[in-house]
Amino acid sequence: MLSIVIWYFLLTYPIFYITFTIGLIALGIVISNDLAKVWGKDPHQIVIDEYACLLIPLYFTPRGILPLVITFVLFRVFDIIKPPPLKKLEQYPGGWGIMLDDLGAAVYTTVIILALRVVVKL
Repeated sequence: MLSIVIWYFLLTYPIFYITFTIGLIALGIVISNDLAKVWGKDPHQIVIDEYACLLIPLYFTPRGILPLVITFVLFRVFDIIKPPPLKKLEQYPGGWGIMLDDLGAAVYTTVIILALRVVVKL
């Protein structure tokens, strides 16, 4: 997955990592907005939202297979299940709706990863 490669190579350069992540999220909003006009609301062909937003919790994930798997699985679970209020975030128009639910899943995942780092020294 592209996000994991970016995480692996850019994590040691925080300013580049953060700048790249913000830029990819902004690009995702614009691209998703344009593609949603053609393909409809939140089409499955658009994956930039997952790639961009997964970078957020990965930033706080220690290097290692287990932390990486935990982060990826948590993010996908939150993205698929969409606990409140993530489902409501999809209601925003165009690219915003496509990106915001994934940003919410990223926030939920980040909170759990940070808690695991404190509680079990992940």
